[in-house]
Amino acid sequence: MKIKISIEKHKPLVINLFENAVTEAYIEVLKRNLSNNDFVFRDPVKYTPNYFQELCNKVKDELDWDWVKDEYSIEQTTAMHKFIESTLDKTESFKNIPGHLQNLIHEAHFCIHQIQHGNTTRIPSIQIEWFNDDYEVLPPEAEFTDPDFGDVILQNPYVGHPPIQCYQQNDYQNISRTCQFPDIIKPGIKINTWSKISYDPEKYKSWWFEKCGSYVNEVGWDKIEYYTGFTNIGQVLDKNNLRSIVTDKKPLNIKKIELI
Repeated sequence: MKIKISIEKHKPLVINLFENAVTEAYIEVLKRNLSNNDFVFRDPVKYTPNYFQELCNKVKDELDWDWVKDEYSIEQTTAMHKFIESTLDKTESFKNIPGHLQNLIHEAHFCIHQIQHGNTTRIPSIQIEWFNDDYEVLPPEAEFTDPDFGDVILQNPYVGHPPIQCYQQNDYQNISRTCQFPDIIKPGIKINTWSKISYDPEKYKSWWFEKCGSYVNEVGWDKIEYYTGFTNIGQVLDKNNLRSIVTDKKPLNIKKIELI
C-alpha cells in the first residue's frame, strides 16, 4: 500500500509503506482520520524567530505566560519547552489547557524545535498530523533505528523527547517527564528530511547512567535501549522530488492525502 500526497506546484509525494504488523496498525489509525480531511500541516518554513515572537505575544495575552523577550537563547527556549511539558498531561492534555488554546500551545511547541534547529528549509522533517487523541498501541514487533533521508517514521506521540533526543540535546533535567517512550501510534505522516546521524553507543549508554542513573534504575536500561531511534514504516519513492520540496522556500499547499 502507498500514501499519495498531492501538493500544489509540485509532483505528488508517493510513499511506499512496508508490510508488517506496525504498518498494519498505522494504516488502521490513518484510515480513520483520512476521511475527516482535518489534518494539520505545520510547514517548517513558517516557523521563524519573528513568528515565534508573534506566538509569544499571543501566549502572553491568552495564557498570561511571560514569554515575551527581546531575543531568545537556547536556554530560554529549552526552559519554555520544559514549561509546556509540565503543563500538558502526557495523554490527557486537555485537562490543563482549554481545547481552543491547544493549537496555540502546539504551534509554539513546534516553533521552539524549529528555531532551535536553526534551519529555514524543511529540515529535519515534514510532518502532517491529525489533532486528536486517536491512536493504536504500538505492536511488540516494532523496531527503532536511525532514519535516513526520505524514510517515513512514526511521529513522537507525546510532548517530550524520545530517549535519543534527550541525549542529543543533553536534556536530563526532570528526565522522568521529558523522556517519553513512543509506545503508541498517532495519526500522522512524518517524512525524515536529513541524513542519518551517527552516535557512539558506548557514550550514549554512559550518558544515561551518569546523568540519569536513578531514572535508568527505575525504568531499566533495556527499555531505554529498545526505544532508542525511530520506527521506520516506509520510504518516499522519488527522493529528487522530495529534495525539491525540502528546499522550496515558498509555502506548501497540500491539496489531498490518500491511500492508494
